[in-house]
Amino acid sequence: MKLFDWIGRRCMESFLYLIDLTFFLIRVFSVWQSHRNIFNRAVYIVFLDQLILTGINAIAIISFLAMFVGIVIASQLVFIMASITGAKDFVEILARLILSEMGPLITGFIMIGRSCSAIVVDLGNAKVRGEIEPLEYLGINVDDYFVIPRVLSMVISQVILALYFSAIMLLFGMFFSALIYDLSAQKSLTELLKLININSLFRFMLKNLLFGLVVGTMACFHGLSVGNSPTQVSEQMQKAVVRSIVFLFLIDGYFIIFTL
Repeated sequence: MKLFDWIGRRCMESFLYLIDLTFFLIRVFSVWQSHRNIFNRAVYIVFLDQLILTGINAIAIISFLAMFVGIVIASQLVFIMASITGAKDFVEILARLILSEMGPLITGFIMIGRSCSAIVVDLGNAKVRGEIEPLEYLGINVDDYFVIPRVLSMVISQVILALYFSAIMLLFGMFFSALIYDLSAQKSLTELLKLININSLFRFMLKNLLFGLVVGTMACFHGLSVGNSPTQVSEQMQKAVVRSIVFLFLIDGYFIIFTL
């Protein structure tokens, strides 16, 4: 009985958490009015700062991981596929593996590790120091000033960095494999371009939009959920990171099931 009680409580907590998170997201974008939103100068500056933090500052680690993972994965994959079905199937499998799975997921994990945790700590410490309530008394909308710039910068960074990450992985993987295993890089690149179509690009963009939206929303939600105790900052950061990873896998699983 205790096991069923525990499962029931967990299911109820998860259901209520989803409701709170959905309500938070709806409330945030309900304040995004046409005469304010990101075109407000103060909000625009915050948006640029967050875009630099989440996107531009992550280019170095994204580039390194893309080159390394692309070479490792492609070299091992081409070694197997070249002896079984040939280079054409290798390119198709490599493209599906990177564009559909590895590119978005690895980029999402980097966004969670770098930006999601940083946003939770930033907003959590601001709440602990009492920096948010005075702004509310001055009539500044917390969602408009704190949440929307961070969510939008996370979405934009996820999409652009995932595209950049996937392109670097594919190029370095194919050229390294062509160098080591004597495959035609030009032929592999031609086969790759044939595989890229509107539907695959749309699924890629949609998946990364959802990844960025979920990670950014959860980071802000848990950051603003911090109370007056500094210990809650680390607790909320842990929850945000773990739950963001779970949601990424759930979204990815949905795409695997319904887009194959």
